[in-house]
Amino acid sequence: MYRQTLILTVSLMAIAAALGAQAQPFGGSRGPVSFGALDLDRNGYVSSQEFSQHRTARMAARAAQGRLLRNAGQAPSFESWDADDNGLLSRNELRTGQRMRFIERGAGGGPCWRHR
Repeated sequence: MYRQTLILTVSLMAIAAALGAQAQPFGGSRGPVSFGALDLDRNGYVSSQEFSQHRTARMAARAAQGRLLRNAGQAPSFESWDADDNGLLSRNELRTGQRMRFIERGAGGGPCWRHR
C-alpha cells in the first residue's frame, strides 16, 4: 500500500512539473501568478505600478484569446495584499495573500482559479 501511494505521488508530481513547464506568459492560464512575473524591474519587490501593469497585460492577453473575463472586478486590490502598508509587496506578502485567496475560494468564498 505504501509503495503504491509513493508511486502515485511521484507520478502526480511529475505530471504537475511537466504541465508547469508548459505554462503560458503572464503566469499561465490558471493558478497564481509567480513573484518573478510581477517583479518587472527585478528589485525583489512588487510596486503597485508593476502589479497594475501585469494585471492589465494579463487581462489583455486573455481577451485577445477570446477568454471571458468573469469576476475581473472581484480581483483583490494591491492594497489588500500589502500587509505592512509600505507600498511594496514582498515575496512573502504575495505568497500569503495567494494562500488566503485560495483558502477563501476553496471554502466557497468565490470562483475558483480555474475556468468553470
